[in-house]
Amino acid sequence: MSTTMQERRRNRPKSIKWQAELLEVIDESPDVRTFRFRKPEGWTFIPGQYVMVFFPEVFGKKNRAYSIASSPNNEYLELTIKLYGIFTHHMWTQKPGDVWTLRGPYGHYVLNTESDRDVLLISAGVGVTPNMSMMRWATEEKLERRFLHLYSNKKTRDMVFDEEIDEICSDNKHIKNIHTLTRYQENVDDVWDGRLGRISENMIREELSEWLDSGRELPEVYSCGPEVMNMMVKELLISMGWDEKDIHYEKFW
Repeated sequence: MSTTMQERRRNRPKSIKWQAELLEVIDESPDVRTFRFRKPEGWTFIPGQYVMVFFPEVFGKKNRAYSIASSPNNEYLELTIKLYGIFTHHMWTQKPGDVWTLRGPYGHYVLNTESDRDVLLISAGVGVTPNMSMMRWATEEKLERRFLHLYSNKKTRDMVFDEEIDEICSDNKHIKNIHTLTRYQENVDDVWDGRLGRISENMIREELSEWLDSGRELPEVYSCGPEVMNMMVKELLISMGWDEKDIHYEKFW
């Protein structure tokens, strides 16, 4: 590990535990919601990090980790969560004014905010959450680093933040987004004229042709989704010439 990396890890925000007031609940899709909380004064995080969530009165010491979707610049904290299992079913009963126990931030899946290197973001489903934090922050900070976001979902109804992502790309010429659907059914699902199929070598080569053909430095990669996807992406990119240390991934189920 380089000295620079050691210094970055030492300088990461300190984790604290606090009682967070729920301010708003936003429906993002049929089974995904964003929960917005009041942030403690002075508390911050690096885009890509997560917090631990506790409901001690219901689940005792059990907890779950959820990536932060909002930007560090926001006055609030947002967690975007998919309904899955008893823990999240309890979350779905929560209303503004309720209080959750949160602890964080944590995590090494973080955007290198000191670099000017281009970035390839790869997201599957609600795995877009930490990558959304990165895109929001990059836009607010007016970074000139180029970001390419490959976003895979099963169907259009599974997309999260799709309208906001399109707005970000419209406002920020340095960010480009490519949606792809893996289970689209013509004449059954909503009309779709975008890409189809899983993220593949051909798709990456087509969308990154400017980097690959020009000999420019390959972008740093952040992949967030199911473990099988992350491992496929890692093996694929290494075979295409990426250095393993430049490929970062976060598991999402």
